[in-house]
Amino acid sequence: MKRIATLIGIVVILIIAAAAAAPFWFGMEAEKAYNNIVQQLGSSAAISSKRYERGWLSSTAETTVALSGSPVEFSMVHHIAHGPLPIDRLLQGDLVLTPAMAFINSEIRLVPKRGSDQAWLKDFSKHLAALNADTVVQFNGNVDTTLNLPPSRDKGRDGTEFSSRGMNGSLAFREGGQQVEVELTVPALSLKSPDSDFTLKNLVYRFSSNAGMAGYLFGNSTLQLSQLSIGPDFLVKGLRLTSKAKPAGANVTATVDYRIQGIKSGVDEYGPGQLTLVARNLDAKALQKFNQQYGQIAKRGLPQEQASMMAAAEMMKLVASLSKKAPEVEVTKLSFTTKEGELTGNAKLVLDGSNLDIATNPFLALRALRGDAELSIPPSMVKAILTPSIRRDVESYTRTGALSSSEAAKLTPEVMARIVDKAYPQYLARNSFTRMLVPAGPFYRITAAFRDGTLLINGRPLPQPLMQLSAS
Repeated sequence: MKRIATLIGIVVILIIAAAAAAPFWFGMEAEKAYNNIVQQLGSSAAISSKRYERGWLSSTAETTVALSGSPVEFSMVHHIAHGPLPIDRLLQGDLVLTPAMAFINSEIRLVPKRGSDQAWLKDFSKHLAALNADTVVQFNGNVDTTLNLPPSRDKGRDGTEFSSRGMNGSLAFREGGQQVEVELTVPALSLKSPDSDFTLKNLVYRFSSNAGMAGYLFGNSTLQLSQLSIGPDFLVKGLRLTSKAKPAGANVTATVDYRIQGIKSGVDEYGPGQLTLVARNLDAKALQKFNQQYGQIAKRGLPQEQASMMAAAEMMKLVASLSKKAPEVEVTKLSFTTKEGELTGNAKLVLDGSNLDIATNPFLALRALRGDAELSIPPSMVKAILTPSIRRDVESYTRTGALSSSEAAKLTPEVMARIVDKAYPQYLARNSFTRMLVPAGPFYRITAAFRDGTLLINGRPLPQPLMQLSAS
């Protein structure tokens, strides 16, 4: 009996010791998981881990994320509660009873990069509240994150008013990042200042992907925007952008579809509109290699000019690789409605470098490229294209003194509209674009073709064919 009691006592001591040691062991595993997440995300951005302080029940980490070409970076502070249960959270009354490897609470702030001279960006980041992210790292390595940006409102000394109804969303990473799910929602956001006026309503973004051949991510994404207004005279309603990438043998077929309910510019209204692009015969391995190389450039945090040059060099390599499979891009749908008619068009470009060494001589890409396009434009849209030029010329007369102050004072919107109507025929004939338009019934029509480095407009080559660049 005494031996049994002793044995039970030893078992109990071991259990207590294991329970006490478990958070420390899970803390080490949590640090490994944290470093793994940083490494995965670091493939597309410059991520630096400033510090990682590991304790017995919890750890603290700090990271910064800088996107290449962006004037901002993200500053993140993470409080990591070790598994299997977040004891420090339980002690604070947070009843989290589902076991996991780690529980991470992050505070994320938008910060202008050092040296940024964009005043509006500094104001915007100053008014924006911190984004809170709660992440659970499962035992199998899966990661689930919920995002919450609380509503905020602020007013600066210069009269700038910022208002946000917050943001919420979720992220999910499966199979070591091979499967990704993202959903973000921004109900409303506005920034009003003496110089600008910006309002956004009901922005929703969804992304779903799975890694396929060569590690390339196939899937769908959708961006929806209920309303966007810039200033008092420009309004966009019902914007929807969808993209799909699916495998086609060893290649990728990608479809991008833009739809818009309407645009209002001043007193003029346009829409609805649609543009659908389909890209075919895209080499999956070449695309994935480019993504990796571009990610390496981005994470190095190089100066913008140097990073752009390196990215351009990688882009040329990508074009040379893709051309071997004769990829094509086709505009399968182009439609935009105006009061007086509908703008329609179609286009198709093929890059066939199967028999050319574009990698050695990039100018041969001009010889490999061929395409056709056609556009039908209603007169009201042609007039809308020319109106800004007419207005600028009239305004220049005022600045140069060609118009007296009394004459300039008479330039009411109605008078300006009559001037535009009278000057329109002259500008139509001399504008470099509109003079190429050919009347076709109630519309204007223009066609374009590209063959052997030569661009033909309405069947006629331009005076200086581009083929001269690819002749060597």
